[in-house]
Amino acid sequence: GALLAFWALDDLRRLRRRPTPRAERRLPAALAVGVPHTVTLTLDTGGVAERWVVADHHPADDIDTGLPRTLTLTPGHERVAVTYPYRPSRRGPVTFGPIELWLPSPRRLWEGRRRIDAERRVPVYPDFSPISRAALAVDKSRTRFGARVQPRQGEGLEFHELRDYQPGDSPRRIDWKATARRRRLITRHFQDEQNQTVWILLDGGRRMALPVGGLTAFDHGLNAALLLAWSALRQGDRAGAMLFSAEQPRWLDPVHGQHGIQNLLQGFYDVHPADRASDFSQAARHFHGRWPRRSLVVIVSRVQPEDGDDLLTAVRLLGQRHLVMVADMALPEQEALRRTDVTELDDALRLAADAREHQERRDLHTRLRHAGAHLVAATPATLAERLGQAYQQLKRAGRL
Repeated sequence: GALLAFWALDDLRRLRRRPTPRAERRLPAALAVGVPHTVTLTLDTGGVAERWVVADHHPADDIDTGLPRTLTLTPGHERVAVTYPYRPSRRGPVTFGPIELWLPSPRRLWEGRRRIDAERRVPVYPDFSPISRAALAVDKSRTRFGARVQPRQGEGLEFHELRDYQPGDSPRRIDWKATARRRRLITRHFQDEQNQTVWILLDGGRRMALPVGGLTAFDHGLNAALLLAWSALRQGDRAGAMLFSAEQPRWLDPVHGQHGIQNLLQGFYDVHPADRASDFSQAARHFHGRWPRRSLVVIVSRVQPEDGDDLLTAVRLLGQRHLVMVADMALPEQEALRRTDVTELDDALRLAADAREHQERRDLHTRLRHAGAHLVAATPATLAERLGQAYQQLKRAGRL
């Protein structure tokens, strides 16, 4: 017994003297919410033939990483790489803590726990891939419907270039002086006016915290706002954004150029809805007092029938100077309920209550249109694409 105790104490002493292996973590500089990313841990093993247990203090919002993991080390191999998936479920900064190892003692009587400092803070941005797909769908719809009908010169158009006459060009666009000089028909080509400003007023109130399809209504609204901003930047316009009814309202001055979308991503990636009521008239007063130039102002929210007076006040105030659009998110459950078969009394009661609310929302939409606002009502899954199309239609019509 004394000999076993000696061996155990000696084994423990040798384990404590064992140096901590070196380890490092590799992961992307930025992550996207809801998208799996690969994290790689590289361990210096010293070529030993042992069984180690490795864990990583990754953010706690993903429990399906497969860690801790037992490694059977191969003698002679100085380094080993361990990969695991991490899927963030929430936007904002996340922190990876230390890497943790459990090492065996020489006689395998003990295990030593070692922590290796590897703390790192990484931003989690909105997933831009569905925004890109929606932008592609908007571009395809423009191609599908063919060339736009040209408004009269001066209505949202600016001169672009002189070019040879092509079949289909309007005779009114022939430049007779250039035609005489070049002795062939030359037409004036116009393009949509650029360097206009699109503003997105994004609701950050409690109604936007509602979970919809794995994301919040706010996330869907943010995706729609980013698509609209990206569409505007690609068209040569400027895009700015304002967050209202949040804990800390934010104002992002308009940016220009396609790289400007990074400014909007960085400005809003860590924002989440607050436990406050949405105040549209206050947001309109703040914006009206701060931005005097005529712009397209888009309010992104989940409109409720009781918003009528407050939202109409905001639209009328903004409409004194700007072109106003209201993007209203409709819940997919409500859309599905209208197609549900009625088999029980409860079904009939739910359908009747939803029909009444739907009619109230339609009445509010009508009042908003009469007040001069453009309406885009869509489910969260289609809001981004519908909003991008509405912007393109206004652009083509020379309304901006």
